[in-house]
Amino acid sequence: MSRRDVGKRLALIGCGAMGTALGLRMLAQGWTLRVYNRSLERTRPLEAVGASAYRTPAEAASGADWVATVVTDSEALRGLLFSDGGIASAPALGRRLVDLGTHRPDRLADLGAESASRGWPLVEAPMTGSVHDASHGTLHFLVGGEESDVEWASPLLWALGRGVHHLGGLGAGNTAKLALNLLVGAMAGGLGEAVALLRARGLAVDSFLDALDGSGLASPLYRRLGQRYLDGDHAPRFSLGNLEKDLRWEWEHAERSGLKPRLAPALCQLLESLPQADKLRDYSWLITQLAGPAAC
Repeated sequence: MSRRDVGKRLALIGCGAMGTALGLRMLAQGWTLRVYNRSLERTRPLEAVGASAYRTPAEAASGADWVATVVTDSEALRGLLFSDGGIASAPALGRRLVDLGTHRPDRLADLGAESASRGWPLVEAPMTGSVHDASHGTLHFLVGGEESDVEWASPLLWALGRGVHHLGGLGAGNTAKLALNLLVGAMAGGLGEAVALLRARGLAVDSFLDALDGSGLASPLYRRLGQRYLDGDHAPRFSLGNLEKDLRWEWEHAERSGLKPRLAPALCQLLESLPQADKLRDYSWLITQLAGPAAC
C-alpha cells in the first residue's frame, strides 16, 4: 500500500506563525490535526477550528500517521525529540520525523544521526516561502535525507505545498535554504536602495514596480515587498530578526566550507544596527529603513 493510501492524521509540533498557517490549511483539507506547542496559547487558533492539543510531543505523535516539526533552531528540535515526553519516547512504528524549520546544516545532520539511532529517521524539509505561501499551498521544500526516508515523507510534503526538491543527505536542504535566504536579503536590500534613489529624485515608486514587473528582473518577491512598503504593511511574515539569524548562519556555514563570504557579512552589519523592535517587523521594513516611509 502506498503512503497516499494511509490516514490523514498529522501531528504538528510547533504552532508559531508558519505552523499555524500550515495547520489551518490542512484542517481545511479534511486532515485530522494533533498539535503541541510549548506555549499552550499558541495552539488556541488551531483548537478553535478542530485541532486537538496535547501535553507532550510524544502524546501528539502517538496517534498520528505523520509527525512534522516547525521550530526555529536545532536546540529547540533537540528538546522536542529527547526531553521527557519527547517525540523519541513514542514508538516510531516505521514513521519518519519531518522537520520543516531552518537550522545550521551541520548541527541538523548531527541531530539527524542521533534521532535515527533512537528509531526516528529524520527528513529535513525547510520551506521556501512565508505565511502567505503556507496558507495557499504554494510552498516548495528543500529536502535532505536518505532516499528511502524522503520517498516516505514526500506525500506529506506534496500535501503541504507544490514542490519537493531532494538535494542530498541531511544538511543539504538547510544549506540550500541558507543560500536562498542570502538571496532574499540581497533582494530586499537592493530594492530598498533602489527605492531610496527613486524617492531622492522624486520618481514614482509604484510606476517603477510596474516597470519591474514587465522586465527580465520581474519577481513576485519584488512586487510583494514593494507593495508592503507602499501600503506600510510590515506585519511579520518573515521577521528581520529571523533574516539576520539566517544570514549569520549562512556566513558561518560558508566559512566552514572554505569560502570567504562578503555579502552576508555586509547585510548582517546593516541589520545588526537596527533597534530590536524593528527586528520584530517583517523584512519589508528594511526598505523603509533604507528609503524612508512611503508616505513621506
